[in-house]
Amino acid sequence: MTLLTSGNWNSTTQRGITGKVYDFMCEKFPQISTVDIEVHQKDLREDGVFGWCEIDEDGEYFIQIHNKCLDDVYVTTLIHELVHVKQTIGGLLDDERREEEADIWEKILRKEYFERECDKIHVVTASPSPLFP
Repeated sequence: MTLLTSGNWNSTTQRGITGKVYDFMCEKFPQISTVDIEVHQKDLREDGVFGWCEIDEDGEYFIQIHNKCLDDVYVTTLIHELVHVKQTIGGLLDDERREEEADIWEKILRKEYFERECDKIHVVTASPSPLFP
């Protein structure tokens, strides 16, 4: 299926990282590659989150990510939201369980992604406790 990007991208690096993270996640969870996904960057400060994942009436997944994240926060958020895509495809709809599971996968997969990719890409990282800029 298709991966699309849209929105107000403040980082060209992140647009490039998007495809790499998507490919990585499709290796881990092949079912992700069976659906259309749009990654949209916008200012989410008022929402108080780094990202959202929704599915529209046509079955397309719409992931919104805060457009002022540093690269490491962006990667972590995209991994987290793609886990939600996997969960929805698999029928896991309980919000509490979804967040618990996504938080666990996010930590495991973030570490693996950066170990594998850190030599290949330049990533801007934040302090251990990133805040909205």
